[in-house]
Amino acid sequence: MKYSLLIALILTLIQKKNPLTFIKNIEFQWPLVILISFGVQIALAFATIQSKEKFELILILTFVGITIGLWKNRHIAGVKWILAGALLNFAALLLHGGLMPVSESALLQTGQEVDSFDTDSRHQLMDSSSPYWILGDWIPVIRYVLSPGDLLVGIGIILLIMNNSSKWELKVKVK
Repeated sequence: MKYSLLIALILTLIQKKNPLTFIKNIEFQWPLVILISFGVQIALAFATIQSKEKFELILILTFVGITIGLWKNRHIAGVKWILAGALLNFAALLLHGGLMPVSESALLQTGQEVDSFDTDSRHQLMDSSSPYWILGDWIPVIRYVLSPGDLLVGIGIILLIMNNSSKWELKVKVK
């Protein structure tokens, strides 16, 4: 996600637009549904570090909230891509018991430790026998392992920022 934000920032600046203006240029419907869902996911991450317990059902419910919020905002440029990616990730969760499967070999290629999954609230090691492995995280990118859904979300974030940012305005004060 941070690479998508960086790419969006660079491309928006190349277009001579102010990337900070996209926030004021769009009006999300039901923004609290999305924000609360992400907030619960963040809280789950901290709870899992302490308890080492996975909260699959709660994670699935947060994806329902995110999906509903994105669906309500699909008219905004970039959101359809984010929605498509979220739906692919949601399908991966549902097909793998509520946790995102991650390829061990891809994980090792990025320099991450396999034992870090004890305190990971959203992931599990991929079972190689799963016919739906393609929906999981198997694409190594620097220090992350991404899923096809993550890539679509990243494209959507780039489009959201680029297409909803305003041109730079020069304010000249005339007396």
